Formats: sequence, C-alpha cells, structure tokens
Amino acid sequence: MRKVEINTPQNVPLQYQLANARDRGLAFVFDFLIQFFTSLFLFLALNGTLDDERWRLAVFFLIVFPFFTFYSLFFELLLNGRSPGKILLKLRVIKLSGEDLQFNDYLLRWLFRWLDIWLSLGTVAALQVSSSVRGQRTGDVLANTTVIRQNADYSVSLKDLLNIRSSENHSLSYPNAALFKEEEMLLVKQCLDRFHKVGNESHRQLLKHVARKVANRMGLERFDGDAQTFLRTVLLDYVTLTRS
Repeated sequence: MRKVEINTPQNVPLQYQLANARDRGLAFVFDFLIQFFTSLFLFLALNGTLDDERWRLAVFFLIVFPFFTFYSLFFELLLNGRSPGKILLKLRVIKLSGEDLQFNDYLLRWLFRWLDIWLSLGTVAALQVSSSVRGQRTGDVLANTTVIRQNADYSVSLKDLLNIRSSENHSLSYPNAALFKEEEMLLVKQCLDRFHKVGNESHRQLLKHVARKVANRMGLERFDGDAQTFLRTVLLDYVTLTRS
C-alpha cells in the first residue's frame, strides 16, 4: 500500500496510507447512487405535488439540479474533506502541505471532476491516481491535495504490543491504563518508537502532547517524570492489566 508523509504546520511528520483508484472509484459509485436516487425522489415527490409547470421547473432548477451538481462540493465542505461515499470507504481529502483545506481547494477539485471523472467516465482519474506518486488526479494536483485512507495504518503491529513483557514483580502505577483501547496503545508505542528513532525536537513536542492527552484521559492533572518515561509506564501497565 502506497503511503505519503506530510509535515504539519508544527513540523511534525505524519504518515498516511494513500487511497488507491479502486477505493476512490467505489466511493464515487456510492456517492453517485446517493445523488441519483435522492435527486429522482425529490423530482418525483415535488412533481407529484405541483400542478403548475412553471413551479415544477423552478423546483427542478432551484433544488434538484443544484443538489445533483454540487453534491460533492457541498459534502466535502460540510464534512471536512469527506462525502457519504468517502465515509463508507473511510477516505478523506487532505492538504499535502499539512494545512487545513480552504474553499478554493474544494472548488478546484470539484471543477476538475468534470474533466477527470465525468467526461472521461473516470478513466483519466483512475490512470492519474494509479500512476501518480501521491495518488493525485488533475484537481488534486492543482489544489495540492490527495485522498487518504482513514483506517489506522500502524508501523507497529499487535504482535509488537503482545511482545512487551511485564515483570512478575511489576507494581502498577496507573490502574486506569486499562481504559485504553488496543489501537490507542499501538499509537502510543508508535510515537515512542518514532521518538527513539528520530529524537528531534518536533517528535519530543509530539510525545509531550500525547502524554498530556493520555494523562487527561486517565483523570490526571499532571504526570510524574518526563513524557517518555510516563508513556512507557502506562504502556507497561496496560500490558500487565490486559495480558495477566
């Protein structure tokens, strides 16, 4: 699976899985079905309640046509880079610069859908996404965006977590560590591993941020020691509590 690394405005590198052409194609199909059947329902419902032809035309051009035409633009704006189809496939549009998407970014992607997808029946978009290093079609290139998979892609696996062996004499420091989910502890271990590997100031700040979030989740106003030691202790407590 192809990946892309993006630096946030705080200069923290984050890695994401790129959505492939199949994922994006399926999301488009789901969205199109929603567009088509919702538009058809609106048209038939309103057409059956209005006797005046002029009102029917007004309703079509003021409600049905805009809904079908601006569907993707509206939902991506409303749902932060997602449409109903993308939500079903767990996809999201992001800015490659790490910044928040602006209206112009969404607009560029929407405008070039007509060339990338509609006029070419999706072939141009599929070829571009498959061949592009960053999985981009024309609209993505111009807006400096791409589409990622939102389901977690951990550089550490469940096996890595299971391999952490707690001492038989280990005394628990944070019993509330059991509140966390498996995937949350995987993220903690990933942050620790990346800090150990890179060790720069950006990763140090990220580790502190994660430590504060973990402490807050366990109802702690503060934690003892440095962020790295605290997170390792929580991780060891979690393994002790859930694997004993």
